[in-house]
Amino acid sequence: MEYETGGCLRGLFRCFVCVSLATLLGLHVYGYFWGPASDGFDGDFSDIKYVVMQLTRGLSEVNRKHENLKTEMDRISSALPSVAAAAGRARESLQSTCCRNTKSIDVHDFDRQVTDFALESAGARIIDTGDTVEHILYESPVGYALHVLASWLCRGHECLNARVMLRPGSLPGECWAFRGATGEATIRLLGTVQVTGVSLEHIPAHISPTKDISSAPRVFTVEGLECRGEPFPHDFGTFEYIKDGRPIQYFSVTNPVAKGFNMIRLRIISNWGHPVYTCVYRFRVHGELLPGQTPIEDDMRIDNE
Repeated sequence: MEYETGGCLRGLFRCFVCVSLATLLGLHVYGYFWGPASDGFDGDFSDIKYVVMQLTRGLSEVNRKHENLKTEMDRISSALPSVAAAAGRARESLQSTCCRNTKSIDVHDFDRQVTDFALESAGARIIDTGDTVEHILYESPVGYALHVLASWLCRGHECLNARVMLRPGSLPGECWAFRGATGEATIRLLGTVQVTGVSLEHIPAHISPTKDISSAPRVFTVEGLECRGEPFPHDFGTFEYIKDGRPIQYFSVTNPVAKGFNMIRLRIISNWGHPVYTCVYRFRVHGELLPGQTPIEDDMRIDNE
């Protein structure tokens, strides 16, 4: 729009200069043939010449500014693709980082780089799932009845399906699935651990059969317990799993403490929109085993409960 306005003004000035010069030339011709009358017009000719010179200078200044503006616009236009590309790279970098407190660890070799104190094969166990009700696809009325009975029996105690999230494996369907968007599980760690971080895992959308992972946990909290049923557990923090981020996301605890805990409670507060159930594929606990603390045997663990 500024370019078109400058062109119109320039054309208008040129027309005015041409008319003025033609008038000046006509007056000169008139003065040449009618000499006595020319003296009366000398002052007017000087004024007209001055005005024409000023207008010419103004037109030159407008042309100069117009050229500078056009050059600047061309420079900005040429820089826009680079800016857009840089913004895209920054967005991809932020998405791959997943969220705050995310640790840069190779996903394909995660378990070989960071110790997991909630690994079932090393001695960790699910000891309580509260009022969480497991979600199972029923193929018959008998299966539904058996599931209702099993859910009632395991309420407040260990539910077998929750053990899946303490085991290696992240294929579609290999998860702890429970009804709704809220659930909890208390995990007996393999020893007394000073917890520094946790990690949560879910399958990426591209390997999901439906290409939808809205059942992934979103907001969750982690608590440390010294004994089962402790009324005032230590709050390690509230975290958010980004479903479009890396499959395994690491979270440093926001409320660290020097003391150790041998039990951790995972509370899922919300998921990414699935109306029926939530899936937890893998939950890990990271930190340092306190000096003098060694993994205890299963028999001792049961007796201490």
